[in-house]
Amino acid sequence: MIQETLTPTLSFHAVTVADRDRYLAAAAAEGSPSADHAFANLYLWNETYHQEIAFWGERAIVRFHVKKGYQYLYPIGGGALRPTIEVLLSAEPQLCLTAVTETELEAVLHEFPDTFSFFEERDIADYLYDATSLSTLSGKKLHGKRNHINAFTAANEWSVKPLEAADFDGCRAILDIWGKDRLDDGTQHERVAIERAFAAYEALALHGALLIANGDPVAFTVGSMLSDDTLCVHFEKALPHVQGAYPMINREFVRMMLARFPALATVNREDDMGLETLRAAKLSYRPSMLLRKFTLIRK
Repeated sequence: MIQETLTPTLSFHAVTVADRDRYLAAAAAEGSPSADHAFANLYLWNETYHQEIAFWGERAIVRFHVKKGYQYLYPIGGGALRPTIEVLLSAEPQLCLTAVTETELEAVLHEFPDTFSFFEERDIADYLYDATSLSTLSGKKLHGKRNHINAFTAANEWSVKPLEAADFDGCRAILDIWGKDRLDDGTQHERVAIERAFAAYEALALHGALLIANGDPVAFTVGSMLSDDTLCVHFEKALPHVQGAYPMINREFVRMMLARFPALATVNREDDMGLETLRAAKLSYRPSMLLRKFTLIRK
């Protein structure tokens, strides 16, 4: 039985697969490209961030525990925004909305121009890429990626395939090697999230690819469709000693998804968490834009 916590007007419960259809209806009405609104992310990271969900009219409201209570995501969905924010304001005297996109920020401030202070959080900005660009890596600015791929193809007999349940043990072997010297909490939390992805792969309608070199798995990736034209990449892992494995799995997955979803135009590769090496790697693929994120706090 789902454990529920009550506000005066909202009933929250831990995110489950059973919430997916209703949440996706709200997400479709909103049309946001933000990775924070990917249902898969809410479910996969639930053991780390303990997200809870409630539905108010046509909108989905997500919150998660922090040291001093809760933070909320922007309530996505159709219908008027103002009544939903009013419900949250009545329930939370110190309401905090986080990971709010610029479009969402403008919507909130239009309805409540004097209620919130806000600030930008660069570390959680999403990197958005043109899908065709990632599938071809054409142009001078991406010649380094092509060089890495050329080195990979020259050194290996390789193939790529859609990720299936039979491949999960091969992915785990990659994770064991990749994470051998990574003992931080973040790595352990990501491993838990990946295992949740494997366990609910079909239920969450996840997509993935496995890169094989000389008969052995060397890289894998997992993502989900945010909309008909936007793919969100949740995980991407490769054996660190295999040159070119990362750009290869990146390119091949996008090619695979373009063949499956002809309307695909944008790839969201999520944020960099403020990690300098990850930021440099994401910038090196020349994003078409950074999806800025803000935190709003009730004055």
